[in-house]
Amino acid sequence: MNTLSSTAEQEAERASQYPAFGGFSLNQTKQDIAELLAKIGQFGFFDQYTKHDISHINAMLEKLDWLIPEETKEHLTPADWLLIVLSAYFHDLGMLVTKEEYEKRYDSGFDKFRSDVLLTDDSDGRDYAARLAVLNDEERERFLYQEFIRENHALRVKNWILADDSPTAGICTTMVQEVQRILAPLDPVFRDDLAQVCESHHLNDLYDTSIYPVQQYYGSNSQESANVQYAAVLLRTIDLLHITRDRTPSIAFRVLNPSDPISQVEWAKQMAVRAVKPVWGMDTEGNRNKTAPRDTIAVYAKFTNGEGFFGLTSYLRYAAKQLRKSYDWIQRSNLENGVDYRFPWKHIDTSRIEAKGFLTQTFQFSLDQTKVLDLLTGHTLYNDSDVVLRELLQNSIDAVRLQHGDQSNSDGKVWVRWDATSRTLEVRDNGSGMTQEIIENNLLKAGSSRYQDAEFRKRYPSFNPISRFGIGVLSTFMVADEVEIVTCHPGENEARQMSLRSVHGEYLVRTLNKTEIDKDLVPHGTVVRLKIRPSANVKDVLRIAQKWIVLPECEVTVDVGSSVPVKVGFDTVGNALRDAISRFGVNFRQRLDEEKIKVVEKDLDGLSIAYAVRWNEYFNEWMFLNFPGPVQEADMLAGTCIGGIRVESYPPGFRRPSGVWALANAWGPNAPRTNVARSAIDATPEFTRVVEAIYSAYCDHIREEVEQLQSNRSHSLTWATGEAAIISEILSSRDAIPISGASLRQSLSDVPLFLLEQEGVRRHASANDLLQFDALRMTESAVMEHIEYLLRELPGGSRTSIMKVLAGTESQWNESEPVICTRLGTDNHVDDFFLSTWQIAEMEANKPERRCDFRWVKRDDESLWSSRNLAEAGLSRLISDQDRYGRSRSRLVQIPIGAISVSGFAEKEMGVRVGSELYLIPGHPWASMVDEMKTQSDWRGPQDERVVALSWMVTVVSEVSVRDFGRRALPLGDLLEELRIRVRKLEVSHLVDFSAFAAAAVSGGLEFFDTRRWQRWTSLDW
Repeated sequence: MNTLSSTAEQEAERASQYPAFGGFSLNQTKQDIAELLAKIGQFGFFDQYTKHDISHINAMLEKLDWLIPEETKEHLTPADWLLIVLSAYFHDLGMLVTKEEYEKRYDSGFDKFRSDVLLTDDSDGRDYAARLAVLNDEERERFLYQEFIRENHALRVKNWILADDSPTAGICTTMVQEVQRILAPLDPVFRDDLAQVCESHHLNDLYDTSIYPVQQYYGSNSQESANVQYAAVLLRTIDLLHITRDRTPSIAFRVLNPSDPISQVEWAKQMAVRAVKPVWGMDTEGNRNKTAPRDTIAVYAKFTNGEGFFGLTSYLRYAAKQLRKSYDWIQRSNLENGVDYRFPWKHIDTSRIEAKGFLTQTFQFSLDQTKVLDLLTGHTLYNDSDVVLRELLQNSIDAVRLQHGDQSNSDGKVWVRWDATSRTLEVRDNGSGMTQEIIENNLLKAGSSRYQDAEFRKRYPSFNPISRFGIGVLSTFMVADEVEIVTCHPGENEARQMSLRSVHGEYLVRTLNKTEIDKDLVPHGTVVRLKIRPSANVKDVLRIAQKWIVLPECEVTVDVGSSVPVKVGFDTVGNALRDAISRFGVNFRQRLDEEKIKVVEKDLDGLSIAYAVRWNEYFNEWMFLNFPGPVQEADMLAGTCIGGIRVESYPPGFRRPSGVWALANAWGPNAPRTNVARSAIDATPEFTRVVEAIYSAYCDHIREEVEQLQSNRSHSLTWATGEAAIISEILSSRDAIPISGASLRQSLSDVPLFLLEQEGVRRHASANDLLQFDALRMTESAVMEHIEYLLRELPGGSRTSIMKVLAGTESQWNESEPVICTRLGTDNHVDDFFLSTWQIAEMEANKPERRCDFRWVKRDDESLWSSRNLAEAGLSRLISDQDRYGRSRSRLVQIPIGAISVSGFAEKEMGVRVGSELYLIPGHPWASMVDEMKTQSDWRGPQDERVVALSWMVTVVSEVSVRDFGRRALPLGDLLEELRIRVRKLEVSHLVDFSAFAAAAVSGGLEFFDTRRWQRWTSLDW
């Protein structure tokens, strides 16, 4: 049965008559594609409000009848038609999602897409997540995976055609095989072009005829050649315009409407678009005429809800821009390649889109220029008048760097002069100066930065300006009503002078003979003079300049009239940090001179960082110097600079005035960007890379110190590894809030914080090093603790070697598995690293030897213990609960929920202490309560609120057994009664059977096996 109904298909079928396409059946291919398209939506993806069967392909191909002008149809070859038709068949096939693929979604690029594209840690991502909150968990997960498919469906089809089964765009091995079977008869070059065209409707590179040739031969006959670019443009167009009520477009959500995913659903739900048709062209008299050339496409739609209207109109704004791009691409290709493929479409008419119950007229924001300028020059944009000087200095420094290039440090100069008597502020430079064109197009045009202009960037591709918003001069009106500018450019015969009296006024530009202006401005330079109004509060001009200008790459001097001009800025971040430390106090200056404090400087790719370290003479190591905190001078002591200008004053990598005393400068084309007021750095991938580099520099120092302690300072491996935990503690302290906890953790994961011993060989290991093992052994005992103290003082040796001396005192584990020798409970951040990845699988108590042995396995996909995180379980209300001494319960007793091997525990013992953690042993009546929970259909595993609530209750009761010197525990009965009241008050009584819990408390043991019980602290210990 022949299913080829459209003109395009009938023309494409002729291709099989030529050798290049012999043996290929378009009719059979369409039947195969129809079967595959019919499966879209079977598993809950793209199943609502959207039609995906072969009928929508037919509708797309029918549009070609009017999209392709008649004169172009005449010289399209069968190869052209075949490429166009097959791209229409295949381009949306990537929307097909199987049940198996969805179940394996986290083995693909979906998780990265969620975090890097959808639910990003910026305002767009947070807004998007908030709007998704109206969906339930399953709907939200499916919607997000659906968006992953939308974004990648074109790449998926390309990969399938090219036999690429990489998991980046989803686990799709079956589809790769099926597509290969269908296209097997086709020439490999044709398949490559088909793959490129299918992907192209989501790309913006269709202008590139090296990727999309205008004349590609698949055989020797001219009828076996095709214009790949024209096929790509047509596919892009029919995909953009196929928005009738039977389907929504396949374009990615952020293009469609980046701030409101719900509008997509509403648009689709209403099935509002009735038709997409060409509009008659205009004749010479301006009237619509059927025979006149056409260039406009009209969309006919009617909505009953505003949300859908917003979604469609937002999309059509995007589609109109893409349509115009396609027109320009084809026009340029025709001129450059001497071909004549017509694509006349340039406009989309939206006047026929209605919203029932709304006015037919649409509205949009307009700008009141006068009021906007008032806002920009008031305190709305800039909340600190000090930034006026910073803006002028930035402009001058940019001009100097542009003019002098590599010679800026020696030849570039910026002068600042403040006359308090006349209240005149002057900023002068010997930079590039301004032409009349720059004055008109940039200086006097708010938001038009010269440095962001395409022509400028083409002429100076390696220049990286500090300024990029084009509003620096506007800031002068925050403090001044009189602004005079004199500028000289070597490319013009005369200098220019402007007197600005109001941000709303009109200005005259006066030409000056270059002999009439200050010689500092010749042959190039600019001076800006501000007459500061009486009401403006101008603070310490020198301090303001020192605060912002750190690495100017030129000479900057400030003259405040009271003394000789003061030089501002430094040549390196190291010198800037040394100066800041020495100015902070005599003690710090003296320690710098005595080399008890030193500054370490590192130059990385696009980042320079300097951090301070202090010498600890008792431990022979360089420890990080703590930032002094929120002191008055804090904004000048540390910070992160962009292009040499200080933007943030907190220590690099931190969000508070705490952490490592350091200073960093990001520069070059990959430097992060700031907000308009330059009060903060934008959260972009560039900033993420800078933060990662900062943490890496800190961690490099820790690794270097560990190496030095062993190799040059005669300390043992055990000593050096223990000090790594101490030196790194500043990075994870409670006061130091990292900009990115995940990035800091990633860097610390490569620091050797752990001691490992295997087959008698001791070495240090990072958290990442430990991942190579399937299991780890650990022993808690006083003997092992004392052996570790001994090994700390011995440059060599191991537990095994010492145990040979003490043979028979302590049995050893089977050394086929490595032994972790780091004692838990000493350093919180080390514990957190270990416990986040490893969990106890076996425990054996040995009371005669006062020891407990453990076998640890990785958590991976199966957790053997309940979660310690109340918030994850939805029990945040319990976080604020305190014991009777006013202490928060930061550590919960962990409850076994998986198979744990235990032995050697006494009947009265409820659990075991490991470091600072408490574990309930299997077999205790409380642990048995979990078995009932696990039979429930809504069991959620370690985060289940019932087991976490039980863990919290066990923690409360365990206070009677956990050693707490100097405090008397309540009797068990009183404690249970008190707990019963709290459980009701905190609304968790429905989660745990309290009667069963209380009975278990009475019948089960309430002691924890703790090897520290045999350590006396006072003579009163029992």
